[in-house]
Amino acid sequence: MKKLGSKGMKVLKTVHLITIMMWTVGVITMAIIALLNTTSGDELYMKFKIIRLVDDCLVIPGATAAVLTGVVYGVWTGWGFFKYYWVTVKWIIGVLIVIVGTFVLSPWLDQNLETADTLREGALTNADFLHNSQLILICGCSFSILLLILIVISVFKPWKRKTKGKSSTKP
Repeated sequence: MKKLGSKGMKVLKTVHLITIMMWTVGVITMAIIALLNTTSGDELYMKFKIIRLVDDCLVIPGATAAVLTGVVYGVWTGWGFFKYYWVTVKWIIGVLIVIVGTFVLSPWLDQNLETADTLREGALTNADFLHNSQLILICGCSFSILLLILIVISVFKPWKRKTKGKSSTKP
């Protein structure tokens, strides 16, 4: 299969970095907002409304585009998907974050937003709401740390090639 040229690689890298920034900054922002204390039901509702907005506008499009540009890297460049341990680790962690975020975290967030809208101050004594809030905070902080680790892995490329041949970290 034909590989991307120098200009294509630069465009791909630029788009990939921008989408990674969107995803990472969005997740960190969600975690910070989740940490904020609220003093009224309206503030509580707005807290979860803003978290949902950040998720919808930064995290979801950023994560989706990062995965798509990662696929382009894997197919149309020399990096591949499994050629280097560090690339494989990035794929495993990145896909895991996307799956847990989509199928676990997002429903908790939607449920809390609905509960905060309905109960307002009463949500602060609702066991399911409080439990979900803790889980949202734990996931948000964990995802933030993992995404930052993925950035470090991308910069340092710490593990050698899996396949036989040269042990360079560049394709």
